[in-house]
Amino acid sequence: MTEPTAYRSLKQLRSIGVIASALKIDHVKQSTGGPRPTIWAIEGSSPEDVDEALRIHYQMLSPKYRIAETVAQTILDEIHDTGRPLEINYSDIMDQVKELKSSFTPPEIADMVAQYLHEKGIKVWR
Repeated sequence: MTEPTAYRSLKQLRSIGVIASALKIDHVKQSTGGPRPTIWAIEGSSPEDVDEALRIHYQMLSPKYRIAETVAQTILDEIHDTGRPLEINYSDIMDQVKELKSSFTPPEIADMVAQYLHEKGIKVWR
């Protein structure tokens, strides 16, 4: 979507009362200046919903999180394909992370994978 189209769409949604400005970001990482970005939210959203969306947005920008998400999705696929119980040992997660030979330390990625799996309903044994 082009920038002018996005602004027109925001203007239309705002005029019919579907969205409202939720907050302005004070500090943007790696920014060289310019206007502060605005977070838009569906009318009636709670501040907690906006905070959670912002947290998820920053999390998705993280290269570590993207690697962890890939590993976790591989594990989820294996669990569902083999019909294994919905549980995994932390050491099994560490083994899969070590196989990647990523530039990030394996415990960092493994902790993120464990958290992701826990959020998806998988029991992680430590």
